[in-house]
Amino acid sequence: MVAAASGDASLALSEQSLGNRLPRFFDGFDARFAAAPHEVVFRIAGCDFWCRTSDPSYARILHQAFRLNSAADNPSVRILVETRGPFWPVWTDAFFREREVEARLEGGPFRFHYYDQADFWQIFQRETVRGIQLMTRAGAYPEWDPGSPLRNHIHWALIERGAALVHAGTLAVDGQGVLLAGAGGSGKSGTVLSGLVNGLNSVGDDYVAVTTEGGLRAHLVFNGLKQDPAGFARIGLAARMDGRAALNWQGKHVFTMHDLGLPDQPEAISVRALCLPRVAHAAQTTFTPVSAREAFLALAPSSVTQIPSARAESFRMSATVAREMPAYRVDLGTDPSEIADAFAGFIGGQGGC
Repeated sequence: MVAAASGDASLALSEQSLGNRLPRFFDGFDARFAAAPHEVVFRIAGCDFWCRTSDPSYARILHQAFRLNSAADNPSVRILVETRGPFWPVWTDAFFREREVEARLEGGPFRFHYYDQADFWQIFQRETVRGIQLMTRAGAYPEWDPGSPLRNHIHWALIERGAALVHAGTLAVDGQGVLLAGAGGSGKSGTVLSGLVNGLNSVGDDYVAVTTEGGLRAHLVFNGLKQDPAGFARIGLAARMDGRAALNWQGKHVFTMHDLGLPDQPEAISVRALCLPRVAHAAQTTFTPVSAREAFLALAPSSVTQIPSARAESFRMSATVAREMPAYRVDLGTDPSEIADAFAGFIGGQGGC
């Protein structure tokens, strides 16, 4: 159990009380939203997001993370990031059990997540597509949050439109490309960066939005990129970064697509295949067909576990991608330019799929 933030009245929450008490978070939402001084507007997969916050440091994170739009006349999604509200929630059960909470809320009007290690709360009202994120103080977000801020809210909002976030990277040529899926350390980010610095395009190296209407498409979500120091050196990024790539909580360099000095990347690509990279230290990069089952097992677990409170929908989207796309195991070579050339040739050969 976590004590209420100093100066706030507390609202006790538990698995049993969620259904009755979550609506209270949205009492006075419009007035609180209007009063928050910092505004960020961005578009993902045709959906306009309008975020407001009283925390200037978080507004800076959002400005760096997203490709910004001017204020929309009627944004589809409104998200309020607060460090103080009319009350502060307190979880009264001995533990926060993610799956049990999700099962209790399934099919209902709310999505909900609590990260107890940081006393960090996220609540989403499905019918009104409004979200609230609560932090105890300015800057009190989980250590992983700056790399993919508002990730849960974005996923929950996209689900209401039949889309979803997936944990995958991308590479493309002339608007046609591939998804790259696999566990951490499989080589996704290194493959994306090898492609980017050698003339290919990407709409993300970690999370992308996926839509299925009119064919499978992957959409840009976050501007950020990351790479471990060994890959950073191997790809030759130090000269491009000029000292701008700090280390994150995982000891990886973090930077943006703009920092690479590349032309603007596309907002979306058509997906022609699902690729499962593997650090093989091979003489050259090779592509081997694999089953839809293997593709699903590479894509689904991380997408489901890293974005809570929408397990069933995440599984369904992963299954759709694995079922509809040809899939390939990719044994990676060691030369970034060779990897890029191999993917360029492969993508070109997939154009008729």
